[in-house]
Amino acid sequence: MTTEATAMDVDPPATTTTTASTGTVVAAAPTAAPTPADPESLNGCWILDKSKGEWSMRGYLETMNVNELAIKAHEKGEQEYDTFHTIQLTTDRIKITKRSRVNADLVVELRLGIEEKELLPPGDRLKASLAVSHNPRHLKIESSMHTVNGIAKVTDVKEMQPNDTGGGGVVLVQTLTVLNEQTGNSHTTTRYFIPYRGTPPHEVV
Repeated sequence: MTTEATAMDVDPPATTTTTASTGTVVAAAPTAAPTPADPESLNGCWILDKSKGEWSMRGYLETMNVNELAIKAHEKGEQEYDTFHTIQLTTDRIKITKRSRVNADLVVELRLGIEEKELLPPGDRLKASLAVSHNPRHLKIESSMHTVNGIAKVTDVKEMQPNDTGGGGVVLVQTLTVLNEQTGNSHTTTRYFIPYRGTPPHEVV
């Protein structure tokens, strides 16, 4: 299930069949996401690196015909506040807690290889999501959803890669592709996250 706090209401109705994946290999189930990020898996807390890649969601939002005023407000929030993704990946589930100026602890929780469907307010809009993982350092979530600006199909791929900036370690590379089915327009945003060395913000009392 996904607990939405949406100001960028473009999370991805796909088919209504439930499919099971085969050969999914992921990390062993942790009792809690380690902090900092696990160098051998996606597990842990990651913070958006605004010095690298396309940190702004402008292209994504423009593809879904979000108005310029809302886009500027979104960008301002991203500039002034950090974005965190805390990931818990097990052999059969994924849970991502997202903290940003726009999403106040948005939780995405899915079973791997099984299409999950839910109705979102307003208007009981159908959202379908399918998550798969090929190894502990990889995750892909495909989702489809009716939005106020048309049907959005989103592919969100997260992969760990070596940090090529000379500092060593690893980075999480997010490749986020959105397709507006109404217009046929699409856009791919590539963002980079680095391990966060503190307590995940959503766990701070």
